[in-house]
Amino acid sequence: FVAVRDVTDRKLLEGRLEYQAFHDSLTGLPNRTLFLQRLSNAIERARQGGGMVGLLFLDLDDFKVINDSLGHKAGDRLLMGVCERLLACLRPGDMVARLGGDEFTVLLDNLAEVGDAENVAARVVEAVKRPFNLDRQQVFISTSIGIAVSVTGTERPDDLLRNADVAMYEAKHRGKSRYALFDQSMNVRAWKRLQTEIDMRRALDTGEFVVYYQPIVRLDTRRVAEVEALVRWQHPQRGLVPPNEFIPVAEETGLIVDLGRW
Repeated sequence: FVAVRDVTDRKLLEGRLEYQAFHDSLTGLPNRTLFLQRLSNAIERARQGGGMVGLLFLDLDDFKVINDSLGHKAGDRLLMGVCERLLACLRPGDMVARLGGDEFTVLLDNLAEVGDAENVAARVVEAVKRPFNLDRQQVFISTSIGIAVSVTGTERPDDLLRNADVAMYEAKHRGKSRYALFDQSMNVRAWKRLQTEIDMRRALDTGEFVVYYQPIVRLDTRRVAEVEALVRWQHPQRGLVPPNEFIPVAEETGLIVDLGRW
């Protein structure tokens, strides 16, 4: 007696579940989990056989404006368009993944030199600059890219990803729509930025911000017509912090809303 059971449906279901576990539902690209696995494998190959591994960390500049003004469906179509352009910029064997939201990563395996990663990043920046057509409406967006390179093959995947993320924020700080190559000095600036954010959250609770009023004088009457309210930060250790040191951090983190409300 032979019992035969058709397991086709079960195998198909298992295959779909496995695919969903390692791929982004919108773009079909590898997700963070699969990307880190591939990155770990690439670093191990580099450690054993030489060569370098490059990682690009991309964030779309002001993508929230698109979502808020045109809606999430338009935002999703824009993400799909960005995905297509990313794939067109890669070398054979490279891999692009979506980490979530408007963040993408690119794995550049077997680099001959650091300049190869910079060349790919430059191509991506230029490709994303071109207008996208969404429902017969032209939409423009740009991307900031951080580059991290594993030269010795001793870096951990999470560390390399963090370094590329830090470099991406450096690119945004330099004016967006560009790329930046990670160096150790960026870690110091990233730490200072994080400390500024932490201190600002405390400062909003403890009342460390003060308002200075700058008079605007009419030249014909030489009388004060109105005043401009300017925020300053009276830090308990650093003294009076100028706005150019904390306003950009407030804008990036959303604390500008709480500061403005205050």
